[in-house]
Amino acid sequence: MLWENLTVKEFEAAVKSTNRVCVLPIGCLEKHGDHLPLGTDMMIAREIVENSAQLESCVIFPYYIFGQVSEVKHYAGTVALGSELQLRLLQEVCKEIRRNGFNKIILANGHGGNNNLLSYFVQTMLDERKDYVVYAYNLWELNAEQLAHLDQSYETPDDYGHADHMETSQILHINPSLVHMDRLNPGEWESKGLGRTLTEHRLSAGIHWYMEFPNQIAGDPSLSTAAYGKEYISMCASNFAKAIHAVKNDETSLQQQTSFFDRCDDVNLIR
Repeated sequence: MLWENLTVKEFEAAVKSTNRVCVLPIGCLEKHGDHLPLGTDMMIAREIVENSAQLESCVIFPYYIFGQVSEVKHYAGTVALGSELQLRLLQEVCKEIRRNGFNKIILANGHGGNNNLLSYFVQTMLDERKDYVVYAYNLWELNAEQLAHLDQSYETPDDYGHADHMETSQILHINPSLVHMDRLNPGEWESKGLGRTLTEHRLSAGIHWYMEFPNQIAGDPSLSTAAYGKEYISMCASNFAKAIHAVKNDETSLQQQTSFFDRCDDVNLIR
């Protein structure tokens, strides 16, 4: 159920019928090579979540494009908010989702650059007492069996990363008119290798991705097909539907979170 399409009465019923679970798909606006749209991550995230909702009902929050994408500010079309505002905005949105009746919020991540941001964000939910739980989930992750099936069923490249075979195939399925395979620049997706020393010594730096892939494409997309994209999305949706089901039945997290805050209050009573 799409939040924005519901009437007030339908919304009230949806809060109850979904066991108070709301899913917030989160992506970003950034370059995806020269052949894919800026909103690729958001489009894929929304498609997967909407397919999941057909298997396991939930309320889906409207498009949310304010992800961590500072490393792509050198290209037009990127929207990169400051880190403090990103965290504050997401915090306020979650508060509003809770105020509207949901006490289980799933951040459905469609952008790799959000991984660390969302992992940190869910930890900040313990900064002060809350009567709701926020979960983070990466939508694109498949298990080994699913990946093996795709590799055996389709002609695929050996390398993946960004604006690659997987993402291109998914957009070919979602909206082929947005994909421009004639604009591919062969070889542009190869790593520059400038961050290899950092990688070898298990170091990271904010500029690392730019050092490796300044053209915002990593992995060969030339073999992409809509059929592959459709099946990939179907697998992701099936996996996420199971996660939604688990959240619906999860009473332990909120109970333990409440217990945690109670114990934090008790520490304050020590004299």
